[in-house]
Amino acid sequence: TWITRGHDTVAEVCGAAAEGCAIAMGDWNARARGVGRLWASLIGGAAPALVFPNQRTCCWPETQHFGYFDHVATNIAGASDAGSTVHPYQITGERPWEQHRPVAAKIMLPAAR
Repeated sequence: TWITRGHDTVAEVCGAAAEGCAIAMGDWNARARGVGRLWASLIGGAAPALVFPNQRTCCWPETQHFGYFDHVATNIAGASDAGSTVHPYQITGERPWEQHRPVAAKIMLPAAR
């Protein structure tokens, strides 16, 4: 999987901070419960404690595709889900095959409480 190609970049940019202070959002090509098995390959360290949303985001047209793939995940202790929105498909008039639905997500960090 392509997700394994980012580990060196994350390690170079974030160093040891990635092991307890990482937030990653994108197309994990897995349901929320499956992100943990991919996390170590990309970020390193223990699986994230928080992964959301777990809604259908893939793909247009839905008659030909199905997936709950787009999530934000974090390993920050005490972080919580502060809400998310899975938006409708964009520019469907242009027939955007395999387009994912845009996702907006908010994380509440412990110090923000």
